[in-house]
Amino acid sequence: MASNSGMLIDDGIIVWFDGPEWDEIAAEAFKTAASEILGHAREDAPWEDRTGDARRGLDTKVVNDHGEVVLTLFHTVEYGLWLEVIQNGRFATIMPTLEQYAPKSMNLAEKAIAKARRGR
Repeated sequence: MASNSGMLIDDGIIVWFDGPEWDEIAAEAFKTAASEILGHAREDAPWEDRTGDARRGLDTKVVNDHGEVVLTLFHTVEYGLWLEVIQNGRFATIMPTLEQYAPKSMNLAEKAIAKARRGR
């Protein structure tokens, strides 16, 4: 878990919490980031994907939950958890991707909110 300036990364999620008046703006920024995060996770997953199901099965979701905007990166294949934890996380893609992209995602949200606060 990492915590910094209204950010929490834990269990495959990035959470923004800074008051509900800016949640929609943060959610839109997270949706923009989610596309890049998903592309990176699929492209750079370190496992050999024999069928393509695991890569196609990676997905993101952004939820605005009254004061918290949550971006989640997750597996939809039933063996996804196994891919993340086998050999002490050697083949993990979720946490390494989120740790890399969380600061950028938060920066996008902060810039969008700052712009909205200035009325632009």
